Amino acid sequence: MRRPLQLTLCLTHDCTLRCSYCYAGRKYAHAMSRETAERGMDIGLAEAVRTERGLDLSFFGGEPLLEWDLLQHCCDYTARRAAELEVKVRYGITTNGTLLTPERLAWMASRDFLIGLSIDGSSAMHDTNRCFADGRGSHELVATALQRMAAIPGLRSKVICVVNPANHHYLREGVLWLHEHYRGRIGLNFDYWSDWSDAQFASLRQQWEQLMQDVTESYRIQQPIRLDCLERALVSLNKAHREQCLHCRIGEREIAVSVDGNFFPCSRMVGVGDDPSCTFGNVRTGIDRARQNFIIATRGNVTPECRVCKLRHRCLNTCGCTNYATSGHINRVSPFLCNLQQLIMNSADRMVATLQGDITGSHFA
Repeated sequence: MRRPLQLTLCLTHDCTLRCSYCYAGRKYAHAMSRETAERGMDIGLAEAVRTERGLDLSFFGGEPLLEWDLLQHCCDYTARRAAELEVKVRYGITTNGTLLTPERLAWMASRDFLIGLSIDGSSAMHDTNRCFADGRGSHELVATALQRMAAIPGLRSKVICVVNPANHHYLREGVLWLHEHYRGRIGLNFDYWSDWSDAQFASLRQQWEQLMQDVTESYRIQQPIRLDCLERALVSLNKAHREQCLHCRIGEREIAVSVDGNFFPCSRMVGVGDDPSCTFGNVRTGIDRARQNFIIATRGNVTPECRVCKLRHRCLNTCGCTNYATSGHINRVSPFLCNLQQLIMNSADRMVATLQGDITGSHFA
């Protein structure tokens, strides 16, 4: 079955927080109009029909819950139009949790939303970057939102923990805090938009190696700490699943709609501004097929070193938005991405070998 088309509506540039590493652009009171949203949804649905896919409608920002009435309207509008077109729709949101009230959470849960909550682990790790405009940390408020999420049986959810040069030395502490308070998936997102020094990466490596001891033990006792980046590396050991897990479809399977209605190939690129070199149309003129085809044709990886790397088929080297963030090109891999991917994959391989050794040892004991 074909994967759904991802349609992301960036509802507002405004936000309740002023996170120091935010890649979504300058924060100011500028929201998407209802007309822009409807046109974006119509084009997304038409594209889902054309490509014979379902549609995943996601909300992003800024903080999308600032536009709660618009978000509700978008869901109702899409549900009605999707029923007419016989398109299967699912919903999702990425939120900082500061406006995630019990009532809003219940409303989204009743519609089977996938809720991605941005929380950077422990208070020390989280409040390094995720603060209000007056400098106050937001961890206490967001931790309450996490508690509410964890209390809803069957809720589709994940947490998003960003690791950057300023907070990386809390990595182990932060992940263990998340695992203690939430047993779902942890999206450990490394800040590819920042410059990492050699010393900072060495410190990150030390934190990661310490964390991997805890992760290995968690799998051993069958209470796994579920890190998305590590699980991708584990699954990619199976050749049959590599493309499904790792191959980027930038420009082909996602349409991210900016507040002003411009189309981007990935939601993580909207913050670069409405640069024509990064867009492929808008809600008024439709999809620019020439631009879209150019993005598809130039995506991938042209970095010479990658061609001879034994890990190239398991690595995120084809992820267009990650490459763009680190190198400025959707098809060139940066040294930071290369080093990080090697660290994660080598750790995954060692963990598998360790756990297999446990099984073999117990079998012959």
